[in-house]
Amino acid sequence: MKKIIVTTFCILMLCSLLALMNVGTIMAAELGYERTSYTTLVLPTIDGAWTSEDEWTDGDVTMIGEDVAFRSTWDMPDDVWTRWVVEFFSDTTDDPGDYWQFCIDGEQSGGSSPQVGVHRMFEITGHTDLVWYMGDGTGWTEVALGETEIEWANSLSSSPTNSTPHWILEFQIPKNSGTVQMGILWNFRVAVYDASNSEAGVLAWPPTDADIPDGWGIENYSSEPIPEGLTFGVMVLLSSVSVLVGYHYFRKRQEKKVEAQ
Repeated sequence: MKKIIVTTFCILMLCSLLALMNVGTIMAAELGYERTSYTTLVLPTIDGAWTSEDEWTDGDVTMIGEDVAFRSTWDMPDDVWTRWVVEFFSDTTDDPGDYWQFCIDGEQSGGSSPQVGVHRMFEITGHTDLVWYMGDGTGWTEVALGETEIEWANSLSSSPTNSTPHWILEFQIPKNSGTVQMGILWNFRVAVYDASNSEAGVLAWPPTDADIPDGWGIENYSSEPIPEGLTFGVMVLLSSVSVLVGYHYFRKRQEKKVEAQ
């Protein structure tokens, strides 16, 4: 009987610890913005286009409104890799002011500003120039990273999800062997901008500030393949609901800040 009580107590303590860890993770990210990366089944060719119709069907679809869709997968043939495709359906023009932006919090540490050695960001402008940035405590500082830090390509191309040629970005990053270190779970923010449609502004997931890591989303992972039934249509519906919930929370939080001032 005594052993049973001790065992039960240990289990409860472990559950409590895990719950506290989970609460800490949620507090360091934007509420309602959490997704899962499934294991890679079809190794993509990083060329800025769908090389085959099933190339990215092993990735869970996350939407930014109706104009942007992104997916990710991961595997570890030698190192641990995270792979991404981002499609900007409404951007069909080539403008020097266009950009892709991706923020990384490899430790899920959050914070009110980008921190040294913790937060990183890359930005691709004009579809040609990639620049890495590292947190400096108050903002971002440009840094030089090795060629092996990222492999990327983008192009105006059609895809199985949209027959109209649009901008597609593909990239992959080693999670553990380079400067950009990421844990099993990590936080991120992805944003796009079409200079020919400036009134639409920056479209981002989450729709928060790139300079505030507390407002980025959570990237979970699964060692299993993507479940059957997560079709593009279903994921558009689920993602739209998630965005609405997250946006509602974001507006409420901003209103409370204004009232407190």
